[in-house]
Amino acid sequence: MESQASGFLSKARAFVTETKSTFDQPGSSYLMPALFVIGLLVVIGIIVYIFIQKKKDAPIADIVGPIDLFKPQSPVVIDRKTAAATMTSSYTLAFYVRFDAVPDMRTTATALMKWAGIWSLGYIPSQEELSWTFQQTRDSTSPATPETFTTPGVPLQRWTQIAIGFEGRSVDIYVNGILVVSRALNNVPPNVASSITLTPGGIMGQLAGIQLWPRRLTVNEISSNYTDTSDSQGRPNLGPAFFKAISNISVPNLFCTSGDCNNPKAKQSQTWDFPYQ
Repeated sequence: MESQASGFLSKARAFVTETKSTFDQPGSSYLMPALFVIGLLVVIGIIVYIFIQKKKDAPIADIVGPIDLFKPQSPVVIDRKTAAATMTSSYTLAFYVRFDAVPDMRTTATALMKWAGIWSLGYIPSQEELSWTFQQTRDSTSPATPETFTTPGVPLQRWTQIAIGFEGRSVDIYVNGILVVSRALNNVPPNVASSITLTPGGIMGQLAGIQLWPRRLTVNEISSNYTDTSDSQGRPNLGPAFFKAISNISVPNLFCTSGDCNNPKAKQSQTWDFPYQ
């Protein structure tokens, strides 16, 4: 029995020694290169997968800003072509807004933004609320009367992120990453090819961090987006554009109301004629 066991062990050692010598010969070892190639392909596959997922989750439009609400260079926020291609049956629109002042604090709602023929957005300063008005498609059971509701929790003189998630006739409104309003409209809005524009001359403030997705984002995605795009005080991450906007702010000269202080001119009654020159 012991002789058989010793014979088996000697044959096993001989097989291991022969196999090792075979792989140790130059040009005959393919194991390590094969493992290296397989590992490289796996890493490349992971990188491609991450890139595709990031591109899929990235917004179609991403405008940093800031944009002046009272006197913007261009009132167009989302152009007609992008809105028609992206905002059809399902979309998510997010933006940061700061209301500095409203000409009349007693007004019901000061116009802020509109998507012509679909919805309009206003601000109620006395209640610190947003007012949404959605148009509806006429059908046989209900007239095409606009449907209006408000979104609370939008204070003055503070940056706030507003996000609207839309699908079918379901509307979700988020304030700073938190779902505040979720409701179903009585009917779907009309299918109109138009752009989203600001209403100049109504509210003094700024708009920034405008993002658009061609789908309805989940609650967790909206919350994560707010965390990723804002600082510890809830302000949007504007980068160098933020400091550029600050540098453009100038303090008016209170001692020169006319605006031309380099060449002052007195009235005709205050002009003196000196006989000695």
